[in-house]
Formats: sequence, structure tokens, C-alpha cells
Amino acid sequence: MSISFLFRRVAMLQQPHIHAFSTSVVLFKGKNTGGGKLKTSKHILSDADLSASSSDWPSLKAQYDKLLIELHELYSKQIQLRTSSLAFEELSVILPPHNKAHQLKELTQIIQKSPQMFMIDMTRHAQYIPNVLEAIHKSGLNVNPQQDGTTLYLPTPKVTREHREELAKSAKKLADQIVVKMREAYSKAHRNLKKQEKSLSQDLVIDLDANLKHRLDGYITQVEKIRSEKQKELLDSTF
Repeated sequence: MSISFLFRRVAMLQQPHIHAFSTSVVLFKGKNTGGGKLKTSKHILSDADLSASSSDWPSLKAQYDKLLIELHELYSKQIQLRTSSLAFEELSVILPPHNKAHQLKELTQIIQKSPQMFMIDMTRHAQYIPNVLEAIHKSGLNVNPQQDGTTLYLPTPKVTREHREELAKSAKKLADQIVVKMREAYSKAHRNLKKQEKSLSQDLVIDLDANLKHRLDGYITQVEKIRSEKQKELLDSTF
């Protein structure tokens, strides 16, 4: 549907005693009070038309694309059968007093003592040891750190079936977190759109919101595909 058609439709909807008619496709279904199916028809807009009609879409699309990249990076760094130093170096650690996130490599150097052991010397920042330990436990790396004074030893787990299953669970957890962020971004756009009901027709607001929800569903499908492929790789690998 072209932008000019959309604007003509807006004008028609805003005139009294005129009912707009258009061809459409079904995006959503809901139940009516009679127990049957109530079909709500909405136009699927192109990216260009949706961007022209909703100032929220370009920002939303950028956020969704960024979150997909973030998921790929998290899987690359944290969800691996063999843990690398990079997974620890870029681990996000929340530090007081402002609860600001820092990467672990900003605090210290991660040394690989053997193929199965990493070491972290926290002598210079001993006060942050509890914060580092908390970050490691929450990372999903399935690592059980051992403390000896201001030194932390990080034994990497053996590649067992149990380890693969734990990584698969962590992969799902990270994917779920990405979906939550996507839904939060859509909810903000939804609220912004509802505020425009005084300047736009209600039908147009419903159309635009349905398009934004349709795009969200598409991105969630991409997240699920990435998650499914990662879990299959972990569980089926002969590594």
C-alpha cells in the first residue's frame, strides 16, 4: 500500500458518514462474545510506508537488529563447548558505588594456566572480588570459581552430556532475555502510538499498531531460529 493511499484513507476516516473500504489480510484473530472467531483485518505495510506512518518503526527496527547481533555475540563468547579467555575478558561486572557495568578485562588480566584452568589476579581490586564472583555465577558459563586469597581459579568444565545440556539451557535463557527486551521496546512504541489517537483516527492507530506487532513477531521468530540452531549444535556435536 502506497503512502498516498494511506493518507487518502486517513482523510476518509476523519470525514463524518463516510466508511472506508479496503482489501486486507488477516494478522490477528480474537473471540467475539458469541464464542466464534472475530477476524480483525489489517494492512501489512512496507518498511518505507510504515516508517512514513510511524516515527517509532525506524528506531524499533534498529533496536531489534541490534538485539539479534547481541544474541549472536553472546552465543559466540559464552555458549561454547570449550570456554575461551574472551568469555571471561568481556564478562560484565556491576561495580559500586554507582552500579556501573565494567568488563572484567578492565579490572585485571585473565591468564590461561592450562587447557582446563584460567586464573584471575584480583590483588589491585580485591574489594571487587564478590562482584566478580557474582558475575561469573550469573554468566551461564557453567564455571565454579575457586578463591585463594586475592586469586580466582576458573576450572573449565569437561565436555560431558550434562555440560552440553547446561549450555543448551543457558542458550535458551539468553534468547528469552533478548525477547523480553524486544517486547519492552514494542510496548514503549505501543504506548506512544496510543497517545496519538487524538490526532489520528482510531482505525489508523489500530492498523499501525498491528503492523508493529507483526514485525515484533517476525523478529521473535528469528530469535527462536537462532536459539534452536545453537541448541542443536551443542547437543548434536561430536566434539
